[in-house]
Amino acid sequence: MTIIVLGHIRVAEGEGTKLRDLLVEHMAATSAEDGCEFYNFAYDAADPDLIRVSERWASKEAIAAHGIADHQKAFGKSLGAFGIKEISVKAWDGTFWQTLIGE
Repeated sequence: MTIIVLGHIRVAEGEGTKLRDLLVEHMAATSAEDGCEFYNFAYDAADPDLIRVSERWASKEAIAAHGIADHQKAFGKSLGAFGIKEISVKAWDGTFWQTLIGE
């Protein structure tokens, strides 16, 4: 069963572009995980402090393993340095949306 994840991360004004290296590192680490079919961060064209999240996972088990991976935990802690203003990440399994982080 494919799981689609969409979301966004809003950081403090002027902090978005400073995140680039962290985002690139995290995309590489996560893309190497079993069951990760696609993992990407993208800056919003109108707002460089708004980062869009898009992911595709092979199964619920794969996304659950990602959630407890050491690099995922470290990424979450590192984000705090950039003044997180808002974060929302939701997963869709083809039937319903599940909130993973945020509202």
